[in-house]
Amino acid sequence: MTNQRDNANLVAVCGLYCGACPVFKAREDRALAERIAQNMGISIEKASCLGCRAEKGRIKHMGEPVCPTYQCVEQKGLQFCYQCQDFPCLKLAPCADKAQTLPHNTKVYNLVLLQKLGLDKWLRMAPQLWSQYFRGKKERGGDELKV
Repeated sequence: MTNQRDNANLVAVCGLYCGACPVFKAREDRALAERIAQNMGISIEKASCLGCRAEKGRIKHMGEPVCPTYQCVEQKGLQFCYQCQDFPCLKLAPCADKAQTLPHNTKVYNLVLLQKLGLDKWLRMAPQLWSQYFRGKKERGGDELKV
């Protein structure tokens, strides 16, 4: 069973929850890793990840040697982007061309919730928030997400 501290280590500096990522889940699911590798055109070794913090920002399937957002937060000695005086910055801009498929568009929203609720409360809400996000439970822009 995963404990609260393990879950906290799965919250990336940018506010993404690595525990909900299929590439993270592929560590323990060979069939999922094979599907990811095939869909992304990468080796099966690159189709799994320990999470942003554990990988120190070196996410194999993303191509960059080190995630620039991770590197920025580390260099500033912060834990999350929202702690920076420049928050929100352009590193957190959504991937508009992939808005339907990439959860990266939730970074600023997650960071604001982390800042407002604190890590422990956010972690308790995260599974439901991510489930709703991936299942399209927000009817239209401007509506509240039902939590």
